[in-house]
Amino acid sequence: MTEFVHIERGQWVLAFDEPYGPYVSEMSKHLEMFAARGGGWDSCRATEIFHVYRVDDVKPKTYFIDTEESVAHPRSYIKDRQPRSHVIAAGTTREAMIDLRDKIFAIGSETSDRIEAEMYRRVERFAPKERAKAIKKIHASLPHIFGKDAK
Repeated sequence: MTEFVHIERGQWVLAFDEPYGPYVSEMSKHLEMFAARGGGWDSCRATEIFHVYRVDDVKPKTYFIDTEESVAHPRSYIKDRQPRSHVIAAGTTREAMIDLRDKIFAIGSETSDRIEAEMYRRVERFAPKERAKAIKKIHASLPHIFGKDAK
């Protein structure tokens, strides 16, 4: 089991929103998923996956938050009691936790952008040749539209 991040009343925490939390793996493995864009949730924003909360009270397995001071996606359903197993980091300021959230999320986005750019660069000469072959096959399959000499 992953050890909980030490948190205290009054601190700000960066935590996974409950649906995105580490349920099937250790926190370290779960966070490594963010080496790719969105950590597996490509269409989600950082504000949906990660929330920033101000801690009101700490219990052994949960903590209570000030829902008025949380930084979360507007459509998120936020409960005042959160699982400690979803806390990624704790700090003294809201801004520090937002910066950390954005940094974690940007790592995977930037990496995925570089990988995609390289992928398209490598396929640049290959793709037109393959498309030309496909057009020839379409022409050959439909001689009544493209003529009998289509190959």
